[in-house]
Amino acid sequence: MTKLDFTIPFSGFASTTFINCFTSVYMYLEDMRQEDKGVTRCSQWENGQCSSCGYCATKPHAMQERCFFLFDTICGHSSLRCAYDGVPGEMERLINADDFYDGGAADNIEFLFGFAGYDYQAVADTAVFMERIAASIDRNRPVIAKLKGNSVPFAVITGYDGDEIICPDFRCAQKSPEPAVTPACIDSLYLIGDRIAPKYKLADGLKRIERVMDYCLREGMWDGYMKKIGTYGPDSLGADEPEGRKARMKRLAETMWHTFDSHNFAEVFRTYLPGSLNRDAYDSINDVKRLADPAFGESIHTINWRYGYTHDLAWSIIGLDECIDWNDWKSHYYGDMLQVVIGKLKENDGAVLECVRSIIKLLEE
Repeated sequence: MTKLDFTIPFSGFASTTFINCFTSVYMYLEDMRQEDKGVTRCSQWENGQCSSCGYCATKPHAMQERCFFLFDTICGHSSLRCAYDGVPGEMERLINADDFYDGGAADNIEFLFGFAGYDYQAVADTAVFMERIAASIDRNRPVIAKLKGNSVPFAVITGYDGDEIICPDFRCAQKSPEPAVTPACIDSLYLIGDRIAPKYKLADGLKRIERVMDYCLREGMWDGYMKKIGTYGPDSLGADEPEGRKARMKRLAETMWHTFDSHNFAEVFRTYLPGSLNRDAYDSINDVKRLADPAFGESIHTINWRYGYTHDLAWSIIGLDECIDWNDWKSHYYGDMLQVVIGKLKENDGAVLECVRSIIKLLEE
């Protein structure tokens, strides 16, 4: 049996998506480990699922979570917005392969490896899976595997015993592989090569974010919800029956869970507010430390409060969805109020987009 000493945890903000797996593998390769001193191992940690209860600075996976936020943001994933009908748009297909969260599209994978500064190889030949896994582990390189017929899209492989695969403890990820990873459930492998000069820089990541945000606004993602949720109109909440109104609100609430990616986005930029601490992890990755330039202060402050506001509005919609009585005739009129909230969400995205553009412009001067 050959097994790596892989003890890097996984973020509780996602299942074992590509970005979550990539983050933990990157930290292992860079020997980025959180010191045990002062770590809080609460009941959520001991039971295997983090609820983000407030011990974020001292929980065992705090550093991994921060790095996850960075990679999730810099590739544009946390800027995605989904359409009311759920049909993936151009930007979602650029970043995700099979669902809204996996981050496993080929373009996204290439960007993340290029930004992190590592060569890689994708392998789809099932006949050589175990051979290539063993060779990688023997080089002290974990392997990222895309799965098929599993509860999660990706997994990290950290060892082998003959034809058996060994995986790390996926503690705190929202979901872990089920069933256990075997060669038969692997769709493809991502083998990490040598350290190379980063192909992409901070400015490239910000331009990717700009591209995603601009597309979502131009395509009218929020406008689609406004039409479906309004009080008046032929295809509106107000014109629908109780069950129809309930279904429309449920769809809006589901979208708010996706919108919580704005939390990841905001946390990256908040790290560089004046007086903020815990910049060490970000400062060591590529040229991210350039965000500390005081010239970006106003933009970062705006991102901070705009997406803090989005976070709160999202919770208000989720809460309303859980308690509205749609059989009450007054529920016809909730559409006007909901349109105001959706309008603010759109406004916040537009304001943050302008901040990103401002930072890009200053970086390129």
